[in-house]
Amino acid sequence: MNIAWGNFNTGLQSVLDTALDAVVVMGDDGVIIGWNSSAERMFGWTAAEAIGQLLSSTIVPQVHRKNHENGLSHYLQTGEGPVLGKRIEVPARRRDGSEIPVELSINATEQFGARMYVGFLRDISDRHEAAERQQRVLQESEHRVKNMLTVVAAIAQQTARASPDLDSFSEAFSGRLQSLAKAHQLLVGRAVSDVALTALAEQVLGADVSQGRARFGGPEILLEPGQLLGLSMILHELYTNAVKYGALCGDDGEVALDWEIEGDEIAMRWIECGPACEPEGTSSGFGQRMIALSVKSDLCGTIERDWRPEGLTVMLRFPLKTG
Repeated sequence: MNIAWGNFNTGLQSVLDTALDAVVVMGDDGVIIGWNSSAERMFGWTAAEAIGQLLSSTIVPQVHRKNHENGLSHYLQTGEGPVLGKRIEVPARRRDGSEIPVELSINATEQFGARMYVGFLRDISDRHEAAERQQRVLQESEHRVKNMLTVVAAIAQQTARASPDLDSFSEAFSGRLQSLAKAHQLLVGRAVSDVALTALAEQVLGADVSQGRARFGGPEILLEPGQLLGLSMILHELYTNAVKYGALCGDDGEVALDWEIEGDEIAMRWIECGPACEPEGTSSGFGQRMIALSVKSDLCGTIERDWRPEGLTVMLRFPLKTG
C-alpha cells in the first residue's frame, strides 16, 4: 500500500523537522514517503524531489543497491530484518554523487495504518576523520621510533670510529643525542609558539655542525606552530635518511641547509655531498608519503628531489605565512 507524505499529520512532520538527524521514511515498495529538513541538508535533495523516488536509486550507493533490494524482499517474505532496531555504519550517497559514512538505525512501524520503515541517519564523517588522524599519529609514532633507534645506532657507530678514547666518545655521543631529543620534542608538538627557523635547524643538525659535518644558514624567520611541526617532521625525515642511506652514513659526507626569502615564499635547499651508502637511497614509502603530506597540509608548499652522483638536493618552497 502506497502512502503519501501528506497523510502524515502536521504535528509529526513538525517533530521530524526538529530532529538533528536526517529522517527518511520508506514504504514496503521501497519508495520514499518521508524526508525531513535535516535529510535535505545532508543529502542535497529537497523533500519534494526525494518523496516518490526509490530509496535505492537515491541515497543507496550503486554497489549496495542490490543488497538493499534483496534485504527488503527477504523481510517482506520472512519477517526477518537483521538490521532493524540496530545502529549500523553504512555509506550513503549524496545528490552530487559523493559518499559519506552514516550511522543508521531503522525501525518498522504500522502506527499510521500501513507498514513503513523510519530511518534515522547521522553523518559520522568527523568520527571517521578523527579515527584516520589517530591511526596516522600511531603510524607516524611507530615509524619515528624505528627511525630514531636507527639514527641512535648509526650515531654511536660513527662517533665511536671518530673518537680516540672513551671520554671523547661520551662527550660527542651525548651532544648528538641531546640534539636529537630537542628535535623530537618539536616533532611531538611540545613547542607551540613561534620558533625561529635557525633554532629548528640547530636542533636538527647542531651536533653535526659542531663536528664539521653539517652547516646551515639564512635570514631569521619565525615559523608558525603548524609550519614548525610540519618542517620538523620533514627535516627529521631527511636527516634520518641521510644517516641511514645518504651523505651522513659514512665519515666523509656533509649536509648543508640553506634558505632565503623569494617574494612571499621561503625557498629552502637541503644539499648532501658525499658518497651514499645506497645509490639514490630514499625513505620508506610511508616516509615519503609523510613528507609529501606535511609539505602539502602543514606548509602549503611544494618539494622537488634531485639525485646526482655527488649527492641529493631537495628543494622546498612554502609561503612565509600559511594564513
